[in-house]
Amino acid sequence: MHQLRRHHEFEYRARSGEDLLGRVDIWTDVAAARAVLVLRDLPVGEAGRALNALNDSVLPYLLRPDTKLLVLALRPAEDGVKARALVLPQSA
Repeated sequence: MHQLRRHHEFEYRARSGEDLLGRVDIWTDVAAARAVLVLRDLPVGEAGRALNALNDSVLPYLLRPDTKLLVLALRPAEDGVKARALVLPQSA
């Protein structure tokens, strides 16, 4: 796997109606048949909306339509708790 984008900023619309910024790291294999997206800097409850925004804006230009995705929403470490990632459904 190699990294296509690191900390790529994108805008998405939150449930509250305001436009927020998130970040994504995008990794692909050599043939771009598989990709891993790591969503950062956004509440986990907004991860689905952020993924929809990426599907509409950035991903069509970076990945082939038949690329299989694994999407992770990274929860930052808190006091005494390790960082964790939530695996999102692959289709948004």
